[in-house]
Amino acid sequence: MPFRAFGLALLAASLLAACGGQPSSVEWRNVDVELPDGWYVFEDEDTRLSISNQDLAAVEDPEEAVPEGDVVAMFFTYEPDTLPDDWRGFVEQQDATLESDERIELDGQVPATRLVFEYVTDDIPTREMVVVIPSRGIVVLAQPVPAPGDDDAPEVFLEYLDTFQQVLDAAEFGRPLTE
Repeated sequence: MPFRAFGLALLAASLLAACGGQPSSVEWRNVDVELPDGWYVFEDEDTRLSISNQDLAAVEDPEEAVPEGDVVAMFFTYEPDTLPDDWRGFVEQQDATLESDERIELDGQVPATRLVFEYVTDDIPTREMVVVIPSRGIVVLAQPVPAPGDDDAPEVFLEYLDTFQQVLDAAEFGRPLTE
């Protein structure tokens, strides 16, 4: 995520925090997403839902401050024209290592494709999981959010892989939205 976008995300988190405590689940695009214990919503818009293991609202100056400890996040985005091949192309373009590419089913009824890949971006090694849900036009990106100079993002991802999967497994899908 570009640093400027991270700053905007932190501003959104500040506004959410000012409005009250964090929910245990959130409904977005007719999908009920259960938050892991201690996780926070830091963006909730029509086309994007972002959750993280850190209280990003507590960061006073997003241009200068970096949260302490490991930061991981999941980004749910509405991308109605995105297909798994788009992400396979991204993996190839980044000269990334595709670790898994599998068809899965969410909520016992929603077909999806899950890709896990490792690559280097801005001289920082990372590992990410993308879940493409074409019938809903939804893409889920689960990843560490490394600070400049971090080199352990692939390992941080693995530490949180079960948590990412639990969020996906617990998601309940209502009827697809038509917009």
